[in-house]
Amino acid sequence: MEPILRAIVSISVLVFFAKIFGGIFSNFKLPPIVGELLAGLLLSPTLLGGSIIIFKEPLVVLNEYVDAFAEIGAIMILFSSGLEMGMTSLRKTGVWSFLIASLGALLPFIGGYYLSMWLGYSQETASMIGSIMVATSLAITTRVLEDFDALKTIEGELLVNAAVIDDVIGVSVLAVISSAIEKPGQGLNIFTALETVSIFFIIWLLMLGIGAYFVPRFLEHVMLIKAEGAVEAAAVGIAFIMSAIAAGLGLSPIIGSYAAGLAIAESRALVRVKDFVRHLNQIFSPLFFTVVGAKMNITVVGGHVVFGTLLFTAMAFISKFAGSFIAALPKLKNIMKSVRLGVGMVPRGELGLVIAALALKEMVIDQNIYVESIGMVMLTSIIAPIILSILYRREAI
Repeated sequence: MEPILRAIVSISVLVFFAKIFGGIFSNFKLPPIVGELLAGLLLSPTLLGGSIIIFKEPLVVLNEYVDAFAEIGAIMILFSSGLEMGMTSLRKTGVWSFLIASLGALLPFIGGYYLSMWLGYSQETASMIGSIMVATSLAITTRVLEDFDALKTIEGELLVNAAVIDDVIGVSVLAVISSAIEKPGQGLNIFTALETVSIFFIIWLLMLGIGAYFVPRFLEHVMLIKAEGAVEAAAVGIAFIMSAIAAGLGLSPIIGSYAAGLAIAESRALVRVKDFVRHLNQIFSPLFFTVVGAKMNITVVGGHVVFGTLLFTAMAFISKFAGSFIAALPKLKNIMKSVRLGVGMVPRGELGLVIAALALKEMVIDQNIYVESIGMVMLTSIIAPIILSILYRREAI
């Protein structure tokens, strides 16, 4: 069977079972996202997806076409989040979001670095493990906030904007560490590191400013076209274009889609675009999370790997929560809101997976550390949404 046809079958199976598992978990008052991740794990090529053979082909394969559709899912999730927030939210919470993101990135990096050094790993390996622990998965947290209609709360606005800035910091850290790896023996130069981080933030701010100025004006001209769906198609096209620009400039594509959503939220087309994107996300959002789950290979897990995974997960959870909680408390002046924000910043996601894959490719980490890192990403992505859902339900009682 052609790779594209195999991808179509895999995507169909993953989306179908994601909706079923999501519905089951929802009925038990658990986050649907956890069911979607579990569906992906069970249907991974190393478990049922590879064991069930139909017409001499495995039921699920993860090829470049499946990855492409999953990436579209991440882009659409963050685009939808930007539509909900708008530029007003970013302006209102910008400084505090930056502080939360900075401390929430610094403590995990330091914690991951020194834990790895204590375990006897090299400085390069320890630096890469610290980098894997930096970035929050905004897609996972946003989904939970949407489920509880909490995106517009003060901690929701702070959390989402901090997570975006956290992603910029994560990409910057990756660029700095990668540069150091490419030039062995020179170590990390603090001035080079600051320069790299500054460049990435300038690029992101320029994207925001240019997008906020041109995108609403462009869409208002498109609204004059009476063709059905013209505005909606133009809006989604803008999201993909800005994602591609962000990727081309070395940033994560989801940062570009979030900037597009923020810009479009300032236009008169917002209501129409939001409704259209909400329907698209019925397919793309579950697909993204099932693919994340399906990439977890638990067949190679042994006792030593389990211990390392739990150790990395504990450090990732505690350090991210502590950094975000401490930074948010002076702004929120409420312990429970700060706790929810801290927990919401805990999930690691696509950027952590990218950094881990790069580290394995460059042979900075071995297969065991890779599995431990992916396990940490998976566990934080499952545990944090459950805790966050419990905290919101307790408030509703």
